[in-house]
Amino acid sequence: MSIPYGEQQPKKVDKLLLRMGTACLVTMLAVATVFMNQAVFSDLAVSFSLAVQDARFSFSVISLCYALAYFFVGPFVDSFNPRTVATMGLVLLSLLLGWASLVHDYSLFLVSMGMTGVAAAIVPAAMIPYVTFLAPVKKLGAYIGAVVASATLGIIVGRVSLGVLTDVVGWRTTYGVFAVVFACLAVWTFRLLEGGSGRGMETGLAKQYGNMLRLLVRPATALVFFTGFCLFFGFLGAVTFLTYRLTGPAFGFTSGQVGYISFAGFIAIVAPFAGGLAQRVGVYRVVLPGLLICLAGLQCMGWSLSVPFVALGIFLVFLGTYSCQPLLLFLISRLIPRESMGSASSLYILFCIGGGSVASIALGGVWDGYGWPGIVRACTASVTLALVIAGVMWAREKGK
Repeated sequence: MSIPYGEQQPKKVDKLLLRMGTACLVTMLAVATVFMNQAVFSDLAVSFSLAVQDARFSFSVISLCYALAYFFVGPFVDSFNPRTVATMGLVLLSLLLGWASLVHDYSLFLVSMGMTGVAAAIVPAAMIPYVTFLAPVKKLGAYIGAVVASATLGIIVGRVSLGVLTDVVGWRTTYGVFAVVFACLAVWTFRLLEGGSGRGMETGLAKQYGNMLRLLVRPATALVFFTGFCLFFGFLGAVTFLTYRLTGPAFGFTSGQVGYISFAGFIAIVAPFAGGLAQRVGVYRVVLPGLLICLAGLQCMGWSLSVPFVALGIFLVFLGTYSCQPLLLFLISRLIPRESMGSASSLYILFCIGGGSVASIALGGVWDGYGWPGIVRACTASVTLALVIAGVMWAREKGK
């Protein structure tokens, strides 16, 4: 078994924290690119002469490609240098966002979004296993929580930054600014992070894919994956269609206002603390209450016409989701060898973001037929199923 990066040699604390901070920063911004256009559906519709609801497919395409990319990227990360893999993803993001800012045909824009989703997946796919090797063993839960929180903050940063900046300079200029930022981050990441040495090269890339497929049929890991899918179907499904609700007649928000209310999601910084707490009191003692909080938030956000209560609902949804989501990843880390963490974490994210992607597509018919109340009921049912599955896993663990 490979020696974790954080234990290979003594390091100054500031160097360790700087590398950890860089891993979290690039993860956050890469994920932000997937969710940026959620806040500007109306602006995209105007730019490309579309119906507002058709602009939703820009998110469906990027999020679906983002999720599916994890299936292919995970074993690749286990086999090759994580610093190089992450840098490659950052360079591609810079190029693709620059292209997206220039195209005037919606079909080409969708192509650029699909490719951006693939590039965006490369960065966290490399950084999550990198952090597990960087972390001291006793702080593994907190480190995993930190990088997951960073990915979560990326959702908020993407929605807020594009929504707010679009009101000032337009979405095309904002995409161009992000392209420059990613070019700078690519240089910084390559110079700062440890290179690693292809931890899984001795097993071969084909065998890495075989190992990953076995995780899908192993009951213990498959249940965790499906729990993540159900949680994110409800979570991202509600957040995606919340944009339509807030820009509709009941509220009449602008893109910038949608971005501002999304600041409530910054409660996702709870994730590292949830990880540390779970190592002291037990994973399921945090996961199950987190799912209940998420359900309460969905009801508050879903049925209220008061802006403060909607903001409170968003706060609770993010608090509940990210109190338990990193802990599901922590459960996976206890079930598999560290050398397979790239494949396992990528599969987990595939199921989570895939759940959100499926929701953005499947719930379109629910929105057309039943409106916002139908969305709330469907998302509530999905998170409830996640709660049931988590309860079953806890019962199985206690029965051993």
